[in-house]
Amino acid sequence: MRLSINRVGSFLNNIRGTVLKRDMDLVRDLLFADRGIDQGLGGDVEIEAGGHEPQVVAEHLRLLIEARLIEGDTVPDDQYAFDHIMPIRLTWSGHDFLESVRDPEIWKKTKEGALSAKGFTLDLLQDLAKGFLKKQIEDRTGIAL
Repeated sequence: MRLSINRVGSFLNNIRGTVLKRDMDLVRDLLFADRGIDQGLGGDVEIEAGGHEPQVVAEHLRLLIEARLIEGDTVPDDQYAFDHIMPIRLTWSGHDFLESVRDPEIWKKTKEGALSAKGFTLDLLQDLAKGFLKKQIEDRTGIAL
């Protein structure tokens, strides 16, 4: 399923009050997609939603805004039971998080580590990914970080 976000006026819809479990694979995918919106205003941005409902994608975009990984607008709509979510750009923190989990092998190890701990926060997830990344750099360069 591909979702199109028109940065000028058509926003992803989000049902208010949706309860969901954070999907960190979707978070990572959305950050990769949002990285492409830093190109300026206008046009559509295609997001590979991996079979997720638009409301789930929109709620994850809202979480990314709350976590300050992306800048975006949330526009309430009193006519419908929807809020509109419009991502604008990745923040510095968003770029940092994305770089720490960019490598698929590091991402896999990071998720496995978080699952084995049976809980995590975004900060701990990023710290774990950075630990794997540091180890990879040390192994390749011989320089301890």
